[in-house]
Amino acid sequence: MDKYKAPAEKRLKGIHPDLKAKEALVRAEFSSRMKEEFFNEAFGELMTDYYLKFMSTEPHEHKSREFIYSCVLALGDVKQRLTMYETYGKNVPVMEDNDDTTS
Repeated sequence: MDKYKAPAEKRLKGIHPDLKAKEALVRAEFSSRMKEEFFNEAFGELMTDYYLKFMSTEPHEHKSREFIYSCVLALGDVKQRLTMYETYGKNVPVMEDNDDTTS
């Protein structure tokens, strides 16, 4: 029985993998919910503000319109980056598990 003890301790490392997966799922669900509730509302409000500002400009105001368009693109980049961080955060436990099995 002692010959199985070392591999089991190495694999479990004090936390059972099922418990680790459940904790990761809870954290991922929490971060997704916060993103949906807070960030999507804030992005929606900002996009509406930019749209209204764009519509209040005259067609010949190229610089103003280009600036507003650039702001909208930057806002989209921020949202994309936040989504990337969230996705990466959800994948970290899986990647850590893969690293443990390859060792």
